[in-house]
Amino acid sequence: MGGELLESSSSPSYTEIFYEHFPFYLSIGMTYDQYWNDDCLLVKYYRKAHELGKQQRNQELWMQGLYIYEALCDVAPILHAFAKPGTRPLPYSEKPYPLTKEEAVANKEAEEKAARAVAKAKFEAWAASLKLPEHKVVNADGH
Repeated sequence: MGGELLESSSSPSYTEIFYEHFPFYLSIGMTYDQYWNDDCLLVKYYRKAHELGKQQRNQELWMQGLYIYEALCDVAPILHAFAKPGTRPLPYSEKPYPLTKEEAVANKEAEEKAARAVAKAKFEAWAASLKLPEHKVVNADGH
């Protein structure tokens, strides 16, 4: 009792396990030589790289869906049967969505700079339309 040997067929050997997993590692880019002869930690890094690739692909597909969703929402005003004559779709986005915080900040700064330039031009046009008499610019030293 308790002294019986377990049958060796009940659990696979390490060789069988390695052969079972071999096709997966080949499918993610590992070579025969790397799998069987190189550092055994390579499989860990290939697996991690594979996971990161899947996450990146998922993010790309999500972003693609976001663009499609936005495009459909932009054309939605003209898609229903009771749209008023002359109804036009909203314009497609002029530039891609920012992917990083730095890109978002740079885009916001560029938009603010453009808005300031428009406001300055409008103010200068308004000031020119007043037809005020010319005045001299005086420096800080009085000249």
